[in-house]
Amino acid sequence: MSIIERIPGETDFDYHKRLVYGKLVDKTLADVDYTELSELVYGQPYSSDVARRMMYGSRRTLDLIGSEAVKVISNNDGGSSLIDNINEKLDEYKRERQKFFDQRREYNKLVSSDGRKEHLYDKLIEAARNLNNTIGLVYDDYNTHRKESNTDQDNEAVLVLSDWHYGMTTNNVFNKYNTKICQERVKEITDSAVDRIVRNKCRKLHIVVLGDLIHGAIHVSARVASEELVCDQLMQVSEILAQTIQYISAAVDETYVYVTYGNHARTIANKQDSIHRDNMERIIPWWLEQRFSGVNNIFIVPESESEFLFINASGHDILAAHGDLDGIKTSPRLLSTLFQKKYNKNVEYIVLGDKHHRESFEELGVTSTICGSLCGTDDYANGKRLFSAPSQLLLIVNQEAGVDAEYHLKCKNT
Repeated sequence: MSIIERIPGETDFDYHKRLVYGKLVDKTLADVDYTELSELVYGQPYSSDVARRMMYGSRRTLDLIGSEAVKVISNNDGGSSLIDNINEKLDEYKRERQKFFDQRREYNKLVSSDGRKEHLYDKLIEAARNLNNTIGLVYDDYNTHRKESNTDQDNEAVLVLSDWHYGMTTNNVFNKYNTKICQERVKEITDSAVDRIVRNKCRKLHIVVLGDLIHGAIHVSARVASEELVCDQLMQVSEILAQTIQYISAAVDETYVYVTYGNHARTIANKQDSIHRDNMERIIPWWLEQRFSGVNNIFIVPESESEFLFINASGHDILAAHGDLDGIKTSPRLLSTLFQKKYNKNVEYIVLGDKHHRESFEELGVTSTICGSLCGTDDYANGKRLFSAPSQLLLIVNQEAGVDAEYHLKCKNT
């Protein structure tokens, strides 16, 4: 039964009142057009503007009838108990009405969420099918640096990749950046990393992805400065990352990949309304698992219950996160204590991203480091005259020294 149909046993007066109040008072009929209601309320259709004025008049009349009835009842014997009973029924009606509004709001949110998910899946599938045309092969030769096994070596490498902001475009006094330059910088960083990994005779490689690989669309400025649609950004950068992992893995015996998410790919633009884990970048590790399902020396580490990543390199615990929720000067004491108590992890080194510049801080023997960004100075930073050279981070770790070397892999600042 439609909400505007007469309820069995409902009088003409009650039906008339329910339609008028539903449109103007409790808003249960807010979505029904005045013209459609006028035929039910007044027996014939009127234009929307005329019907609206008539219904406001009817509401005033109904309010007066109600108030006069209350006065009559109040002057009669036993009126006060009857009024109390009416007020009780009114309170019950208000509670039920609020419950109805809450249920309708939650239902609308559910429908809207399901619609967004279906649209997202369709767009991701479309973007994935177009990868051959949009990305193709990033590297010319994937085996030029293949080496003999280093099973007798203790060194392990930790390559930190953060804040690529693929899809962002900028051209300012400090920096020029677009999707083509992003690929060029990724190749440049990768070649620099391979050179140092081979030079240090590393047996094992840990690739740590700190998020914000795509620019997203959470701000108006991000949407204006984006070269590709968000789904295209996500699938294209996932493929660039996959080819980079394949290319660099030839330099070592084993490669382990850890992926967390940033804040630019959250599904809800409003930060206050968003859930931190509701993030499109969580698709990236799934894509990598599919890409490397038959490869024996590349391992995609399963996603943790939180945004934190744990890396054990040569027996030393390293903690990593995107960094939007963490401060460089608070994280050594706070995070090392927290994860010691909760997970029995002896964290010695913390790696963060998000801030787009390099910085280090040490407290209680725990070093916290912010990794540079690949994208470099964007329009926001340029407006505040902030500059940091585009770079990524490579750590060489061994059992005796822990983090034995830090390489800040710099790019040409195009």
